Amino acid sequence: MADTKVIGGEYAIDATALHKNPNRSEKPVYSLGRTCFYAILDSLKDYVDEILLPDYICKSIAEVPHRLGIQVRHYHITMDFNPDIDSIQNGLREKNGKKAILLISYFGMVNLDETIRSIRSYYQDVRIIVDDVQNYYGYGQHLDFDFCFTSYRKWFAVPDGADVIAKDAMPELEVYDKSSEYALYKTAGNLLKNHKDMIGDSISLELIDKGERMMDKEYRYSCSGISGLLYERTDFASIAKRRVENACFLNDELERLNVDHLYSVNSVPLFIPILIKNRDQVRKMLFNENIFAPIHWPVEDIDMQGNNNLYKMELSLICDQRYDKEDMERIIRGLENAM
Repeated sequence: MADTKVIGGEYAIDATALHKNPNRSEKPVYSLGRTCFYAILDSLKDYVDEILLPDYICKSIAEVPHRLGIQVRHYHITMDFNPDIDSIQNGLREKNGKKAILLISYFGMVNLDETIRSIRSYYQDVRIIVDDVQNYYGYGQHLDFDFCFTSYRKWFAVPDGADVIAKDAMPELEVYDKSSEYALYKTAGNLLKNHKDMIGDSISLELIDKGERMMDKEYRYSCSGISGLLYERTDFASIAKRRVENACFLNDELERLNVDHLYSVNSVPLFIPILIKNRDQVRKMLFNENIFAPIHWPVEDIDMQGNNNLYKMELSLICDQRYDKEDMERIIRGLENAM
């Protein structure tokens, strides 16, 4: 019989954290990571004809250049989650048009400095955009870039919130002055998660799902005021400490089980991704134990996202601040039984 405690899913929002704080700092500028990416590419329309995207990417990010009519070429991501330099150079070597490239710091544990150094040594005029959505605690700490953006909702109990760092000489980004309605639905659903003993999960999930559907249709919004309040009340240091502790435990156990995975001792990870051939079967068995490990990412459009074996093998083990060593032991025990 499965343990009753659920591991995974959306963050519950504590209603007491929504009390206004008159001394709070400014909220993040944008609503989502894809909002940041849209604002960046929109500002570069007169400077960029083609962008190189990794062949391992979330559909919501991959579709942004398509919305703006920018041509896309894919470069390869290796099985250790690093960019393939030869693949990048082949894409940049083509001389037709002005180019940009999107680099992703996967799970907050992939160091992009060598890749950036290689690009700059041969192609100084390429616009380098770094996606730090999975790398909040390393946001903007790269060797060089033209734009870098991150998002908060995958890391913390907030419905939205994202920011961009841009070089001074870059085109000015449009700031969207309308706040998102989808953030309200996601806030309502995540508030109700605290009361599932009384009302169950269905209403909460319905509100969250409605917010997600709205988000997929339109996302050019500023960060909600709700996220501004919640962000100010977030204890970033304690969250980082717990994530590091959980990730360290998972790493040791995965080494014992000889399971391929990504880990960096100097990073605060979003998840610990493992690579297994029977990923879908293992994931289903973990679900039966109330361990809802996500995948990054489902392939919804292979032309848009590219073709990579990582889509078929990656499973993200949860290591976030809601859980402790006992929960990590449950994850490992479930994984060991499933494999």
